[in-house]
Amino acid sequence: MSETIPNGELASGEFGAQAPEAADPLLDGPVQGLALDDLPKFETVLVLGGGAMRGMAHIGVLRALRTLGLTVDAIVGTSIGSLIGAMVAGGTQVEDLERLLSALEKEDYFQLNTAKFLRKGVRAPSMYRGTTFRASLERILPKHGFDELELPFFCNAVSLESGSSVFFGVRGLRDISLVDAVYASCALPAVFEPLEWKGRHLIDGGITDAVPLRFAKLLRPKRIIAVDLTVKATQRMPEFKAHAVGTLLRSFDIVEDVLREQMLHANLDETIALIQPKVGHMHRFDFGRVEEVALAGEHAALSVLTSHPVTRELVRADWREGAVCPVEPAEYVSLHIDPELCLGCGLCEMTCATEGFSARADRATVLKAHNFECTRDHACARNCPTGAIRLGNL
Repeated sequence: MSETIPNGELASGEFGAQAPEAADPLLDGPVQGLALDDLPKFETVLVLGGGAMRGMAHIGVLRALRTLGLTVDAIVGTSIGSLIGAMVAGGTQVEDLERLLSALEKEDYFQLNTAKFLRKGVRAPSMYRGTTFRASLERILPKHGFDELELPFFCNAVSLESGSSVFFGVRGLRDISLVDAVYASCALPAVFEPLEWKGRHLIDGGITDAVPLRFAKLLRPKRIIAVDLTVKATQRMPEFKAHAVGTLLRSFDIVEDVLREQMLHANLDETIALIQPKVGHMHRFDFGRVEEVALAGEHAALSVLTSHPVTRELVRADWREGAVCPVEPAEYVSLHIDPELCLGCGLCEMTCATEGFSARADRATVLKAHNFECTRDHACARNCPTGAIRLGNL
């Protein structure tokens, strides 16, 4: 039996975590920033997802917003989305954004931590020098703090100590330089050193939230325009290189896929215009295809923004004709099952959040041959153990 404690309280450590031995350093000093209820009423929040160099698609999305005459009131970014979002929030124009990012070379991001590896081996903090990447951020980011930005801006990172998400820009998490906040949001684990800040070690926010819709909803805007860079345009098996970096990056991809499908299934609703450029087949660190990736983002954004109910009536008048009743039919994903391969295991019904399959009999059945609600996360095909599921019209 447990010890009886006066006033019904439990002994330290019993039925829960112990109280911290010292105050959390995040609480040191005055709390800066407005409470959620005191923030401006946002009409439109732009969410820019992570995806390394695939993030150049964000440039195309920004071009489309300008072309259509759409404005945003706040930006939420993660990983590469935090870099581009911070530049836009600081007043960088789309042309300058494209010029600055197109000029970046692989060496601006990646320089091997050779000396530390020779000295420390696997105990080295990262494969590449974070100082090299940070120097590039200092060259291209606005020299502002969060309070001086032209638009409210938020970006996320993950604490290695607690596993919790940290959203810079919210009340109490604004006393950090923009460079440090963006570095933390982009710091791929084991690729760059974590950011050490107030007793915590912070890494890439896209690890747990590659498209932070939950946080964007917290701001209570009328509408959200979100850019998801993780959708795959094909079902082909990705190229896998059996070495440490290849294994690490492929692991990131798998975790990202699973978390993303769960995030979309839980948070996607009629207030969100979701833009999914078909850039998933491109390598994360291909620095030679900036314009190609940007064009993919622009094409996807124009298609979605002129047809989605929450944005189509806001576009410029010369783009509005045909937008209220789009001429092009809505896109769908066609679902197919090979009955010779199907085991009737039920995983397709489990993973499809849009009820495209039934697995109540010996073999699964397609319920929606044309699935207009499909989130294009490929979860059903990826989880089918025999490859019986094929998706079309991708």
